[in-house]
Amino acid sequence: MEYLNKLISKWMPETSKRVAVDSHPRLSGIMDTINSTLAHGPETRLPKEFYDEKGRAIIDKIGVEEWFSGYQESEEYRALGIGGLMGDVVSRMAGNIEGGGNDGALAIGGKDGSLGTGRGGEKSIKLALSGCHDTTLAAVLASLGAFENEKWPPYTSHIAIEMFKKQTSQAQTTDKVLATTTQKGWWASIFGGSAAVKADAGIARRKIHELNETERARLEDYYVRVRYNDKVMKLPGCKPTGKHLEGDDSFCTLTEFKTIVDKFTPEHWKLGCVSNLDKSPFPEKDEPAGY
Repeated sequence: MEYLNKLISKWMPETSKRVAVDSHPRLSGIMDTINSTLAHGPETRLPKEFYDEKGRAIIDKIGVEEWFSGYQESEEYRALGIGGLMGDVVSRMAGNIEGGGNDGALAIGGKDGSLGTGRGGEKSIKLALSGCHDTTLAAVLASLGAFENEKWPPYTSHIAIEMFKKQTSQAQTTDKVLATTTQKGWWASIFGGSAAVKADAGIARRKIHELNETERARLEDYYVRVRYNDKVMKLPGCKPTGKHLEGDDSFCTLTEFKTIVDKFTPEHWKLGCVSNLDKSPFPEKDEPAGY
């Protein structure tokens, strides 16, 4: 930090002369400004000292540690920060395997706001696209244990979470998906309405330890790969034998991928947000990401 102050503190406002993580502007804000002006062009450039290579490396390292180290160290941090999104991703995968496609559209909603089908009537979602921030991308990777030694996500960054099925010589049969009926979709629960919708009671929205042997068997021969800006990312929990495709540990078994994500998928995120407020933010024991 001392290097940064020698480099750019003379441009800091009188009310906050020293560069710091919590200065005004914050160090992350300075980083955003540097990156934005670099992407925009010479018309918006700051003084040349802001683009010093060593200085930018220091700013990037501090920014990554400030924003994302918590995901690597705390299960609670992962659950509240990114667990809801990752839980949806895994439930879409499992829901697609079950054949009903219900969980693949739970976050979409039909024309009347009810859940279970896409706006175009889709029942089996093959591709789901979500727009997000750079902080979301890094949070996903850090929570999976796949963000070691990475820099802050640059502009136009993207993650692909892909599911593959291993070809088998014999056709496999699975039980039909059971379903229950809920009273209202999310739209109706807020704005009223009486349309009943189907809610999947199969494996998609249940955690791995709740599944019986038959249900676990449905996940077999499916694999998950994570790519970040087209770079294949490996999850530490998938490295042991039996937890990845034979011969390639970049392909996690879906069972192991779901096991990893289930651990930080919140069951009651609103309650979690107001829990443990009087406790240390640091876990009592090691809770490394990606296992």
